[in-house]
Amino acid sequence: MTAMINKLKNLTNIQQILSFAVVGVGATLTHAAVFHLCYEAAQLNHFVANLIGFAVAFLVSYLGQFKWTFKQEAKQVSHQGKAFLRFFQTALIGLGLNLVWASLILDLLLLHHFIYLAMLTFVTPVLIFLLNKCWVFKS
Repeated sequence: MTAMINKLKNLTNIQQILSFAVVGVGATLTHAAVFHLCYEAAQLNHFVANLIGFAVAFLVSYLGQFKWTFKQEAKQVSHQGKAFLRFFQTALIGLGLNLVWASLILDLLLLHHFIYLAMLTFVTPVLIFLLNKCWVFKS
């Protein structure tokens, strides 16, 4: 954990955090919008709505993180296929967390789906950044 915190301290990481946030906001808003449309307008089950939102948001995230946020690290990764697989696994972890939030908030606690969207928007991305920085694009 100390190594992760030390990595976050230098200026390059601040710039990277900001670009990650921009891409992440785009991907998260994409996920949230697609989820909302599928869940509210199309009346799909939250699980199905999440899978559709995840798939669309994954494309936004993949393009942004590989081509902008972690561009230098992506160039240095010796095996691009392995990095992509790790990126996909990280995204699946994020999806899993979001599905847990959805089940807890929507099914168990019966709260409004905006509370779920807040968890999807503000909690899950922190873990995903740390996984990308310290595992997917580890230099």
